[in-house]
Amino acid sequence: MSDLSAGIPEHDYIPEADAVPEVVAREPRTARGAVLVGARIVTGIVGVAVAALAIGAATLVPLPSYTSAPPGVVVTPVASAQQRVCPGPVLRLGDASGQQATVISSVGKPTVRHSQTAGRATLAPLRSTDNTSGVAPELLTLPPHSPSSTAAPILSGSQSQSIDSGDLVGFAAAECAEGSADSWLVGGSTVTGRTTLITLSNPSNVVATVNLTIYSEAGPVSAAGAQGITVAPGGQRVLSLAGFAPDVSAPVVRVQSTGGQVIANLQQSVIRTLEPGGVDIVGPSTAPAKITTIPGIVISNGIAVTARQAESGYGDMRSIIRLYVPGTQPAKAEISIVPENGSEAATPVRVVVQPGVVTEVPLDSYPDANYTVTIASDQPLVGAARISTVSATGQSDFAWFASAPSLPSPALISVAPGPNPVLHIENPTAKEAVVTISSPGQSSAKVTIPAGRSVDQPATADTNYTLSGFAALRATVSYSGDAQLGSFPVSPSAPASQPINIYP
Repeated sequence: MSDLSAGIPEHDYIPEADAVPEVVAREPRTARGAVLVGARIVTGIVGVAVAALAIGAATLVPLPSYTSAPPGVVVTPVASAQQRVCPGPVLRLGDASGQQATVISSVGKPTVRHSQTAGRATLAPLRSTDNTSGVAPELLTLPPHSPSSTAAPILSGSQSQSIDSGDLVGFAAAECAEGSADSWLVGGSTVTGRTTLITLSNPSNVVATVNLTIYSEAGPVSAAGAQGITVAPGGQRVLSLAGFAPDVSAPVVRVQSTGGQVIANLQQSVIRTLEPGGVDIVGPSTAPAKITTIPGIVISNGIAVTARQAESGYGDMRSIIRLYVPGTQPAKAEISIVPENGSEAATPVRVVVQPGVVTEVPLDSYPDANYTVTIASDQPLVGAARISTVSATGQSDFAWFASAPSLPSPALISVAPGPNPVLHIENPTAKEAVVTISSPGQSSAKVTIPAGRSVDQPATADTNYTLSGFAALRATVSYSGDAQLGSFPVSPSAPASQPINIYP
């Protein structure tokens, strides 16, 4: 710190040698003068005392207070339309003969089912797609609710597709989802015979710039071209995961976008030598969390699956749970697998999941039934389960079961057509829940779900359901048939905009 006095000149006082003090003559003090002086002193003291008393009294007597609220303006945001995008048709990389490996085309067209609690939603294809067949994903749009309405309407939708075309054989189902700026895709593979495509749909009116971060069983993947991918407004991009991460058996993909929000999915197909091994569409799992729940895992024909997975090239028919810890600390995790509609206490499987690498935990042999998997960990992680099924003729299919988010009441579920659809409902709260399930033209039913437990309810294909009367729950829709398996978690609608105060 500098000396602030520096630079200021000092002036030395030097007395003059001949300086003589001046003498001032004063008149002698009389008795009357002394009295006047004394009186003035007494008057001054009294005045000071009176002033002190006045100030003290002011501190004791409450004074009137005046307050005024800062000026502000209440602004109600203009309600915007709700939008959900379905993943679109099953895609093929190359043609049926294996030629034109860089060309992406579609086979068939999915069936879409949608519903809304108020208003009327429209269904229209996106304006553009990388699919050379020209079949674009369907965009669901629900106009904003009336200002006089007390609650925002809910929009839901799902799609399903059965396919039997060359090396593409199986069943795939998926939810029509809202756009997101950050999503996690847990599933897929790029080893020989496994094809995984990434689809990015942008329903907004602005360009979306997307960054992909890919993780594998060996750690993060350095992928050229995975950053700065542009998706046109109202368009869909389709990218081969093998182009970024070849020969990866256990990928996890994080999709982040700026500008427009996107709907991200994986589409995986399997062929073993010359035998088709199924198809699936993989939706986003929930964000990294310390509690990850996967309701509605369907295990069917487990004995046949176990027999086939022992064959060469069929090892990935084994049921597994894929986990990834995005942090820097290992996660101590407990995996509980509990039958639905039951009260059996599960013995958790305890594992340590290392950060930065994808881990797969094999599931032991379980009897054919429906299960809910809960993963409790001391570090946030993402997870999903892969389950396979085999028909009496040996044909196989598989499905990825993504973790499900929490739903507020009421919840709307659209069940697209498919074999033996089932609603799986999990109660994550500490209190028993009584859920009312209703659908158009059918009587409502009440289902009791114990705290921390789950139930399954047979559903009717091509039907919409409303769930109400609960605090929170998680839900999944599953399908199972002869060499057919599919699933999707139910996601909530984004919260409606609320009025806000703006202050100058």
